[in-house]
Amino acid sequence: MRFSIGRIAVITRKELIQLRRDRMTIGMMVMLPLMQLLLFGYAIDTDVRHMPTVVQDADRSAASRDLAHRLEATGFYTLVGEVRDYPEIARAFRSGDARVALVVPAGFAAGLTAGRPVEVQLIVDGADAQTVASATQTAAAVVSAWSAELRARGGAGAAEPLTLSSSIWYNPDLRTAVYIVPGLVGVILTMTMVMFTAMGIARERERGTLEQLIVSPVRSIELVIGKIVPYLAIGYVQMTIILVAGAVVFDVAFVGSWGLLYALAALFIAASLALGLFFSTLARTQQQAMQMSFFFLLPNLLLSGFMFPFEGMPAFAQALGQAIPLTHFLRIIRGIVLRGATWPDLVPEVAWLAAIGGVLVLASALRFRKKLG
Repeated sequence: MRFSIGRIAVITRKELIQLRRDRMTIGMMVMLPLMQLLLFGYAIDTDVRHMPTVVQDADRSAASRDLAHRLEATGFYTLVGEVRDYPEIARAFRSGDARVALVVPAGFAAGLTAGRPVEVQLIVDGADAQTVASATQTAAAVVSAWSAELRARGGAGAAEPLTLSSSIWYNPDLRTAVYIVPGLVGVILTMTMVMFTAMGIARERERGTLEQLIVSPVRSIELVIGKIVPYLAIGYVQMTIILVAGAVVFDVAFVGSWGLLYALAALFIAASLALGLFFSTLARTQQQAMQMSFFFLLPNLLLSGFMFPFEGMPAFAQALGQAIPLTHFLRIIRGIVLRGATWPDLVPEVAWLAAIGGVLVLASALRFRKKLG
């Protein structure tokens, strides 16, 4: 057969007609680049700002409060409270209430007045290297500027009147793997769990087995839960493989409780599976279910705090990120694995995760109707 431009035109026209009828695919084609533009343009900021900061002020003077306010005025720190000692700093880090701690020693104001060298300490949660760089560099600049003011007034002589010492907790070597490997557990579980179940009901519909479910006495909520349960074991296997491989290959130490992590991981896995089932109730075909899974993957990675600091996002992006299960699981797993967080430290994140999972399970059950769509 001779090469025919006409036949190519006919096939092209047919594909365009089919594409026009597939409104979901057209929507994905339009929304995906638009979402990428908005997320990268507005929501993503690699400069870590508004880092929650606690202050251990043993001096309690106007000068010590002035130092804390100078840090906050930079926009990189947000003062969230005061602590009395180092154990309270550790608790604030474990719960995620703080990323940075400023320690002002007793005699701070008196030392500055007398012209004696005074040193303050900045403690930073080293699990995130980006946080460490922003926190230490900005604080060093503030302290250096104030020290220069003191020297300019002539009361300090040639010595440096005010200095800053930095202390990095949980990841003193600033190894990226320490931060990335626990986060990969959540990312990989999300990708596989959502994708596994997103095609669940769509596959039943395409294979014609949905009719068997329709005539069965199974209720919608029972069907949803029944489809979630088998994959919980798969999720646990994946999580174990990643954590063990991370410890062996990348030397990522597990500080906290394995039992607590596995117990809380069930909420995240269930929420991810329920989200996949919800997608499958919206999709007519497995291809559409797969498209929805990939469409969700981009905001899931960018808004959860896995790739970019959560505190650096604008308010609307943080609000969207709070509705994503991965956001809360990242805080849970990094808190347990890296900081040794315990149950009281994680209650707010667990509550968020349980609420999101419950809403997704209910929505999936309500979307599924025991009838042919």
